[in-house]
Parts: sequence; structure tokens; C-alpha cells
Amino acid sequence: DIALVPLKQVPMNLFLMYMIGNTLSLFPIIMTVMMFKSPFSSLFSYKTTFQKLEGSHHILQKMVFILSNFILIAMALYKCNAMGLLPIHPSDWIAFALPKNQDGICCWRNCSYVLIENSS
Repeated sequence: DIALVPLKQVPMNLFLMYMIGNTLSLFPIIMTVMMFKSPFSSLFSYKTTFQKLEGSHHILQKMVFILSNFILIAMALYKCNAMGLLPIHPSDWIAFALPKNQDGICCWRNCSYVLIENSS
């Protein structure tokens, strides 16, 4: 029963994901942070969770517990993607892109942009 606790949170998180929408405001961001916080805190404290259990199914229960927490983390990542918080488009990285030059070499000379033509 302990291993299935995170799986019981999946329907609740799906309902919350539907209800909070994809807007960027205070309530959806708080709920999304809580969707991340819960599985991570349970993953970091899994040893104390399983101290009471003994038996041959102990390893299987740990695997189900960890897998179900990863499912919750994947749902939170999907919500962040739907809200537009994950940098997955090339335009999100435009600040780090090098400028394209046109038929020449770009260089800076005397604090002004100069285009040097190729000699071919």
C-alpha cells in the first residue's frame, strides 16, 4: 500500500492540471511548484518510508514507488511545457546564437560593425 501512494496522486494531479489552466499567474505557478515538490521530497525520503517493510517484495515495492514518483515528475514537466516555461524552441535560445553573416566575415573595427567581402 505504501508503494501505491504516489499512484493515487495521479488522478488528483490530472484534475489540478486541468483546472489551473495554462496561464502564467500566481496560482498555476504555485500549483506547478507543488507538483514538483511532492515527488522529489518523497524520492529523497524513500529510505525512511521503507524502513518498516520486510520481505521478498521489498525491492519490487521500491521500484513501483520510484517509478510512480517519476510519473508525477513527468506530469509536472508536461504542465511546465504547456505553460511555456520550458525552453524547447530555437527562439528561446536566440541570445546565445551567433549572428549569421552574409557573403563575408563579420568583425568589429573602431566600435562599428564592418562587413568584409570575400575575395573569391
